Amino acid sequence: MIALVAGLSAPASLAQSPDANQLTAEERASGWELLFDGKTTKGWRSPGSERFPDGYWVVEDGLLRGAAVGNRATDLMTTGVYRDFELRFDWKIAPGGNSGVKYLVGSSQKLVFDVGKPPSLEGTITPGPDAMFMEVTSGLEYQLLDDERHPDGKKSTTRSGSLYELAGFDRNVVRPAGQWNQSRILLNRNHLEHWLNGTQVISVDLTSVAFQEAAANAPPRTRRALQYLDKERSIALQTHTGAIWFRGIKLHRLPATPAP
Repeated sequence: MIALVAGLSAPASLAQSPDANQLTAEERASGWELLFDGKTTKGWRSPGSERFPDGYWVVEDGLLRGAAVGNRATDLMTTGVYRDFELRFDWKIAPGGNSGVKYLVGSSQKLVFDVGKPPSLEGTITPGPDAMFMEVTSGLEYQLLDDERHPDGKKSTTRSGSLYELAGFDRNVVRPAGQWNQSRILLNRNHLEHWLNGTQVISVDLTSVAFQEAAANAPPRTRRALQYLDKERSIALQTHTGAIWFRGIKLHRLPATPAP
């Protein structure tokens, strides 16, 4: 495991604009892109098709909300692809909720999550009455969680802000369920940072021995995401348990750095 004790403060430029779903004049001049306009589903699609997964994800009151419908849920993907970028977003989660933002997403699967069993491909098992069916994406994941109520909040590599199952930290930074959090992901070639509420919680060199060891010891579903590290890929929002709300989803493409 790679662990970082958070302590760095965010730069002043991270302050949110009065309307989170608009770019400021400074952001427009700097080349920022608005991934969610607060009104439409433009730029987003289902992992398995070019259509927006209506019902599972909805636009309401200037927010993008995701939640299961019955016993089914699906991730939500961008139509655009990205490799080196800075991504900012605001989020809040329902009590007990579990979600995430994935990046360098390269594939998706329809899985069955049955009680007490490992995830299985849909159609390969006879599910129990409480099984959950999900279309999930594979990518590096910035974990979003109600740390207080969800058991994953007690583990450094699965708490809010962690690089899911690959890098963690030991500090309480997330705000309680129902309150807004501000997050930031910076990916520049092999350097990766996660920020949460103005604090840097993860800093990783993707080529380091420590990261490679963490990857080798990670579950297979997490290792699958590592094959897309050198390619432009989509960003995805996850629904898992409980509702999740997003606003202010903004991205700045970083210029490619020449290889040494």
